[in-house]
Amino acid sequence: MTDHGAPSPRRVLALEPWLGGSHRAFLEGWRARSRHALEVVGLPDRHWKWRMRAGAWELARTVGDGPPPDALCVSDYIDLPALYGFLPPSWSDVPALVYFHENQLTYPVQGPAKQRDSGYGFTNILSCLRAKRVVFNSRFHREEFGAAARGLLDRLPTPNPLEELEAALAASAVVAPGVDLEALPLGAGPADGPLRVLFAHRWEHDKDPTAFLQAARDARRLGAEFELILLGETYDAQPDGVEELLAELTPSIAHRGFLPSRAAYAEALGGCDLAVSTARHEFFGIGIVEALAAGVTPLVPRRLSYPEVVGEELGGDVLYSAADELIRQLVEHAADPKPLRARDHREALRRRAATWSCDRSAEQLDDLVDDLLR
Repeated sequence: MTDHGAPSPRRVLALEPWLGGSHRAFLEGWRARSRHALEVVGLPDRHWKWRMRAGAWELARTVGDGPPPDALCVSDYIDLPALYGFLPPSWSDVPALVYFHENQLTYPVQGPAKQRDSGYGFTNILSCLRAKRVVFNSRFHREEFGAAARGLLDRLPTPNPLEELEAALAASAVVAPGVDLEALPLGAGPADGPLRVLFAHRWEHDKDPTAFLQAARDARRLGAEFELILLGETYDAQPDGVEELLAELTPSIAHRGFLPSRAAYAEALGGCDLAVSTARHEFFGIGIVEALAAGVTPLVPRRLSYPEVVGEELGGDVLYSAADELIRQLVEHAADPKPLRARDHREALRRRAATWSCDRSAEQLDDLVDDLLR
């Protein structure tokens, strides 16, 4: 990383229309470690379409009477050109960094129609054009967004801002959202007993819990013995087939339910052997990085952001390409979980997680702010 000496702290204002979940954790992690004076102003994490349409107006109304900061940081939920339009003229030269946690061109569409409103994705494109710097949470995300944005612009009349978008993407950066290693100590795993398998994703269609439960059922039918730790947040509407699969797997379920306490979550994480993902879409993969930090071996698809997150040194052993390979791995690990519990193995996993630590991300983001103002 470039050594810029010790520049004076800058006043950075982070505006977040979706101040909850990973968005909040990202900003809190940065603020706690930043060498700049980072102030966060946000809105509750609900009504996402309204936040994208009106969040810029509401946040500008909240902060516009104050003196302009040295720099702005906004998320992909902000319509950045609209934000500058609503802010006083004295704010027009304040440089902005836009951070993409997700985007509305490739985020999986829900509902029976599964029809995407490309207007929200075009808002993401316009924010890229107005920002001084664009930042993505993974290389995979940047590449996927770029391909989808080019595809949309190719379908639109000309002139359109394809050339400007290409320039913004070429100058963009990748910074992980950051994981708080201090809050996630290295766990020893189970002292003995059967393989303990973690599924910590929220129970929604894009994380495909049905595929995970089917693999667990099939491995169990092949004689695998394990305990399931199901920590993901659940909702009233469950994906098809989930309840029937859970009923069949009841003898193997050691815990089912979201743990709102961070300490309880960390303790549960550290007691597991294996963290499985069957996600159909993942922009980064915070849950898997948290499992790595606790010393839990990932077992994740060979697609999306996962090869990037686990790295080449782990990739050959922890990535699978198809459901039958996932089932086979579950059966093999259930037959002998001891290697997953070895201290040196778990320490190596934590070292990989340190690649994505809040400390490192905060330093990278601070450097980007300095670059904005240079």
